[in-house]
This record gives sequence, structure tokens and C-alpha cells, in this order.
Amino acid sequence: MQWTDGYYTSTEYTSGYYPNLAPDHLRFVCQAAGVRCRIPDQPAYLELGFGRGVSINIHAAANPGVFWGVDFNPAHFAHAERLAEASGADVVLSEERFADFCARTDLPMFDVIALHGVWSWISDANRRAILDLIRVQLRPGGVAYVSYNAQPGWSALAPVRHLLELGRDRAGGAAGGADDPGGVERALDFLQDVVGAGPRYFAEVRPAATLASGLQRKSKTYLAHEYLNADWHIPYFAEIAAEMAEAKLSFVASARVLDRVNDLNLTPEGVALLDRCKPLELRESVRDFMVNQRFRPDVWVKGLVRMTIPEQERFWAEQRFVLASVRDEIVLAASGALGEAVLPAELYGSVVDALAAEDYRPKTLPEVVAATGLTTLRTMDAVSALTVLVGMEVLRPARGISAEGVARSRAYNAHVLERAVTGPALKHLAAPVTGAGLACPRPAQLFLRAWLAGDRKASALAASTWAVFQTTGDRAVKDDQEMVTPEENITVLTEMAERFIRVVLPLYRALGVLD
Repeated sequence: MQWTDGYYTSTEYTSGYYPNLAPDHLRFVCQAAGVRCRIPDQPAYLELGFGRGVSINIHAAANPGVFWGVDFNPAHFAHAERLAEASGADVVLSEERFADFCARTDLPMFDVIALHGVWSWISDANRRAILDLIRVQLRPGGVAYVSYNAQPGWSALAPVRHLLELGRDRAGGAAGGADDPGGVERALDFLQDVVGAGPRYFAEVRPAATLASGLQRKSKTYLAHEYLNADWHIPYFAEIAAEMAEAKLSFVASARVLDRVNDLNLTPEGVALLDRCKPLELRESVRDFMVNQRFRPDVWVKGLVRMTIPEQERFWAEQRFVLASVRDEIVLAASGALGEAVLPAELYGSVVDALAAEDYRPKTLPEVVAATGLTTLRTMDAVSALTVLVGMEVLRPARGISAEGVARSRAYNAHVLERAVTGPALKHLAAPVTGAGLACPRPAQLFLRAWLAGDRKASALAASTWAVFQTTGDRAVKDDQEMVTPEENITVLTEMAERFIRVVLPLYRALGVLD
């Protein structure tokens, strides 16, 4: 058998960052659901299928502990190793097939085992090996994160993937030429030929037609890894729950926190129905039909123990939170299966303002309640607001930091900032106060690079950034318009730099990116 084991390897996977994998986020998901878990401050963490290694390296840089990762693609391994060397974090990377890695006898007991974008795209044998690994190597009380494409959301869409496979293979094999690795372009051209002929399937199954028409706008790398692997496993939740039970795992909640907010996802009739579905497998399965679930990021615990009411109250009283976005970029709206909902400004605006006060200093729930000025604000309303804001990814649990964690994070970030000089590459920094990644667009990376080099005026930050842009052919953008002349670029970059100094730097300091 080829080393690829049926997995698409003609191009590297994308360099995305996945915040659901962060140890503190997984701990929050469990505790917010009232479930005890064992994720210590210095976890032994394993990521299976780390892709290009961005998530595992950010988490290893921003958290104490040891972070293991395995990915059999040598290009992925090389990129991830480069990031690990930059931060000096305690990362143990392996370039092995899952079956070989899972059979090793030198593995430690893990507090977290996470796999994102893996379960639906590997063989039955690999899934079995992973389940055996979780059963043996995950500590009691430990957490497993498993995401996968799910039914029933894919039931009407799977034929689109079948057409892509037919198109890829129609010209004699899966391998494409140098300009079309993996035959992605060939597959897309064939799909559009079929759609253009007006088949009844696409006329009668509108979601499939919408999916097919939108694929041309997707990254070719994403399409190849999402649709053109040899294995494509789309289970129902009940099937996953039965498999996880074999590894002694119990379902906790979705890592996508907004999934827990019924007002965003369920009608009153749907809520009433789910209240009558007492077995967990039945409730979650029916809920998937209510929202037409296509993707599940599930959190499981090995040995489910419910927190007592006093334990839950202590958690909400003591957990600190910090904004991960500047105040003026936070839109008070949240999306779910029912669409977008505008959040009550009196409550959510006051909570966000309280969190942004004192230069974004991390705060506990009681501090937030006291600072809102809403004398009638109930604790349960504040809990709900904080939960929604975490789900919107503009708020994160905050942790204590160490000098070592700060040093690792800044070493990692220095590497990211230097890569920004040659063009867009990595889009997230390591933030030690959250133990997670922080979205940082390229202009902000270049401003931060110049700031760390000693520039303190907006004009100097703009000049440094414009010098880089000239070497890479980039331009400043304002109101969706690209600037043309050097004078226009300098003017816009100076405006951006002024805002960066005034608005963004206080947040970076609160997150530990800067002193």
C-alpha cells in the first residue's frame, strides 16, 4: 500500500488555526456544561493529524505542558517542525501513519486527544486504531475532541462529491498534471458541465445546486482535501456515540459554543420536543435533524462526572475572561441555524464595554456584573452573555501566565512577523493570556514588527510597512478600494497605524503579546 493510505497529498493542507482545539477552550466547554474534566494547567496533549502544525504550535507556545502531534505528510511535518524550532516549545512531532503511531509503546497518558478534519477522511482501520489509542492512552477524566462531517446535513449533498470523483477520474487516473495536482480543476470542470446541462437532480435538490455553484470560489487545496480523498465517512451522531462508548467516552457538548444557545438554533416546538428526548443519543440525533447538521465538533470525556451546584457557581465566580477583539470591531449579532440574531444592546453592549474597560484587563463574572452599571443584571443573564460572546470567538477564558510561556509565545510570534515580510503566510499570533491564537492581519503584523523594532510613531510604522509592500507588490486598502500612488498608500497606512497604536496595542498588552 502507498504511504498516503488513500489520503490526498498532492498539495499541502491550509495553514488554518482552529481555536476549538485550545486546551482552555475545551476545559471551558466542559465546565460550562457542568461536567468535570481533567485538563491540568500543564497538560499532556496529543493532536492527531496536525496539518501544517499551526494550531499545535500556537498552543504549545502559549501553554505550559507537552504537546505531541502526528501527521504522516512529510511536508506538513517539516513546516510544523520549523514552527516548533522557532518557539522552543515542548513539542514532540511524529511523521507516522496513524496505525503505526497508535501501536507505539512509548506514549504517555494524555489529558487531551484532539483530531480536527480527520475522522471523516480516513479509513475504517485508522478510525479503529484511534479509538483503541483513546481507550488506552487517555486518562480518566481526560477530554477527546473529534470533529466530522455529519448526517443528515450531507444526505442531499453527497452526490456532488460523487460527481467530483467521476470528473477527476474520467481522464485516466487521479493524478493531475503540474498545473492541476490531484485533478481538482478537471473535477470542477466536469461538475460544471453536468450542472450546465440542467439535470433534474439539481433542479429538485436546491441545496446541492447551491453547493455545486459555490465550489468554484473555494480554495483548490481545500476542495482536494475535503472532497477527493479515497475515504469519505459521513456518520450519524448515534453511530459516533456507539463507537466512542467503546473507548469509555461520554458526550459533553459541542465545541462550537453557540450550538448550545437554543434561541439561535431551535424553534419553541423544537425545544419542547428535545425536552422529551431523554436519552442523550436520541436528543442529539433529533437535534441534528432540527438544524440539518453538516459538521459536528464534539467534545467527549472519559468518565463523565457532573459538577455540583456549588462547583458550578465557583467556576463562574472565579473564571476570568478577556476580549480577543478590539471593542469597535465587535458586532452585537450572533448566527445559528435559524439565521442571524441581533443581540440586546443594553445587555451585550454593557458587558462588552465592561470587558474592554481598563485597557481590556481580564475580569471575572462578578467584576463584569459590577462594572456594567445594570443594577438589575442577574447572574444567569451575565452567564448567558459571556457564553454567547465566547461562542462568537470575541471572548476567551483567561489564564495565569508564566515568564516561560511569554517567552515562547513571543519567539513564535517573532517568526510569524518575519514571514509577513515576504507575503501573507500565517494569520495568527500566540496569546499567552488565553493560551490560544489571536487573529492578526498582515498589516497589523507589519506594524507590530516595526513597533518591536523601536518605531513609536504612526508615520514610522507606515513607512516601514510601505517599504515591505513595495517588495511584495501589495497595496493599502480603504473602503474596499486599493490605493495606487505611493502618497495614497502612505496616507492610508498612516491612518491604519494611528488606529493600531491607539486601539489595538492595548488589547495586545492585555493578551500578553506585548508587555
